[in-house]
Amino acid sequence: MEQLAKLSMTDRLTGLLNRGTWENLVDAEYERFRRYGQATSLVMFDIDHFKPVNDTYGHLAGDEVIRHTADVTRNNIRQSDSAGRYGGEEFGIILPETDAESARVICERIREAIEKSTVSTSAGDIQYTVSMGIAQLTETPENYMQWMQKADEALYKAKESGRNKVVVSLEHHHHHH
Repeated sequence: MEQLAKLSMTDRLTGLLNRGTWENLVDAEYERFRRYGQATSLVMFDIDHFKPVNDTYGHLAGDEVIRHTADVTRNNIRQSDSAGRYGGEEFGIILPETDAESARVICERIREAIEKSTVSTSAGDIQYTVSMGIAQLTETPENYMQWMQKADEALYKAKESGRNKVVVSLEHHHHHH
């Protein structure tokens, strides 16, 4: 039974949390912030130019790239962090008790590891990059979806400004004097 529960929570290809499970955790983390107010950051990221990879090398090779992205992510986050496969080539990470600056360090590590690696597939060796957006939670978002939207906007900026980048959503928390 436990195996079945785990299967329904994870994405088959990557072993990361699936979209529904991960989004529920984003919601739970949002609620935790409302209650306790400790720093927490959200990351949305995706594979740059994934469609050409799929079209050139085929879907199986594309799957290898997605799996590799998941492995690199898993190897660079901590026990308390939660990574999910959000869509085809899109991923998300919840970083509890982590401010934007610390989140950036973790993301840069993932971004760099991916940039430096080569995925060997039967269709050829593939090198690729990812773009990442970070949003530290503030009082502004009224629900977890708005928080995700902030991370998504940062991801979009990373794409727009040339890809293979980590961008932090620029809404800084007001310092209480």
